[in-house]
Amino acid sequence: MRLSLVFYVFLARMAVGALIALIPVWRLRAAERHLRFECVLAFVLAAGAAALYLPALGPERPDLPRGAGAYLSLEGLLPGALVLFAAGCLGVNFLFGTFRRRAGRALLGATVLVGLVAVYGTVRIHGLAGAPGAGAVLFLSGLLGGLLMASINDAMVLGHFYLMIKGLPLEALRRAGLFVFAVLVARIVCFGLVLAFWDGAYEVLVERELIWTAWRVAFGFLGPLVLLLMVKDTVRLKHTQAATGLLYVAVGFALMGELAATYLELATGIPA
Repeated sequence: MRLSLVFYVFLARMAVGALIALIPVWRLRAAERHLRFECVLAFVLAAGAAALYLPALGPERPDLPRGAGAYLSLEGLLPGALVLFAAGCLGVNFLFGTFRRRAGRALLGATVLVGLVAVYGTVRIHGLAGAPGAGAVLFLSGLLGGLLMASINDAMVLGHFYLMIKGLPLEALRRAGLFVFAVLVARIVCFGLVLAFWDGAYEVLVERELIWTAWRVAFGFLGPLVLLLMVKDTVRLKHTQAATGLLYVAVGFALMGELAATYLELATGIPA
């Protein structure tokens, strides 16, 4: 498997997740600078993924479109959706920067929809023509994976603004933390259901790929869960510096866990 393909999927999903994670705080003035920063981050992630599309293909997938036309095609992994998504991120940043907040929220919502198309493109690598149920599970798993990475990172970056700007209301950080926790629980439940009901998943993930699965669970689930419970207490005590530090560690854990999950999905065809 080509490493560039793993990172194409990984970066594309995280880019879309970074924009979705802004929705819980997009109406709070305390989070506006953070929102603009995250739009630039989502742009960089999406542009990086789009640039990896052609190197990611290799000779193994001659069926996928190549060249400049691949970005205008509705076939393959839909890299053109990533280009539109990246442009939308810059537009959202500009609108919020010029205080056109209503227009910014409208464009953010539209850009998220384009991002969902890009996430769907990342699961088409599995060839889903005859398996709509499998495709839906792969899409949900991929979306939750990108959202988990990005929402923890969003919360961590938001915490840094509390260190730089004194007196910011804690509501934005609380919302971001609750959103991260909800996404993490949903991700764990999705993984558990796949192990229980996906044909052959237990044998592959728990027996053949045990080391990668153990890595995935330890860093992607257990580590962030413990750290988020600690963040809850630090935010309650208004220790934003401690909360930001814990979130920083949680970001590293989530990235390692989801990178392993992306590898497992592409290597086995099973959402991990």
